[in-house]
Amino acid sequence: MESQEWLMLNFTLPKEPSRVRVSAWRKLKKSGSVNIGQSMWLLPVSEEHIAVFTEISGDIIKNNGEAFIMKSVFISIGNADDITGFFNKARDEEYKEFLDKCEDFFREIGKETERENFNFAEIEENESEYEKLIEWLKKITARDFFTAPLQLPSNESLEKCKRLLAEYSEKVYRFNSEE
Repeated sequence: MESQEWLMLNFTLPKEPSRVRVSAWRKLKKSGSVNIGQSMWLLPVSEEHIAVFTEISGDIIKNNGEAFIMKSVFISIGNADDITGFFNKARDEEYKEFLDKCEDFFREIGKETERENFNFAEIEENESEYEKLIEWLKKITARDFFTAPLQLPSNESLEKCKRLLAEYSEKVYRFNSEE
C-alpha cells in the first residue's frame, strides 16, 4: 500500500503586527489545511496546494517571518489515519455549522407557511438564503479531501432546502395567481 504524501508548512512570525498572523491563518483555513502542531500545517500534495503554501509562505517572509514548505510521509502506521481524522474532524465542524443553517432555513419556511405569508418578497429572501447555502456547501466540499462523515447528510439537507423552497414557491404562486 502506497503511503499518503503530505505538504507541510512550518512558519514563525513576529508577534506584531497580528494582521499578518490572522491573514495566514485565514488562508490556511480557507485552503482546508489542518494544524498538527505549533505553526505546522498540512495538506495533501497537489499542485494547487503547493501554490497555496507558496503564496502564504511568501507573505510570511515579506513580513519578517520564516517559512518552510516540505513534502513528507508519516512513517508510523497509525499516523496517516490520524491525519485524515484531523481533516475529517475539521470538515465535520464546518458541516455542523452548515447543517445548523439548514435547520434555520427549514424553520423560516415553516414559519412563513404557517403565517400564510405568501408573497414574492419572501420567495426572493429565501432564494437568496438558499443560494448562500449552495455556495457555502461548495466551499466546504472543495476542501473535504477525505469525504468526512457529515458530507452526505449535508448534501441531503441542501436537497431538502431545495424541495421546501420549491413547495413554498408553488404555494406563493397559487395564492397570488388569478384563477
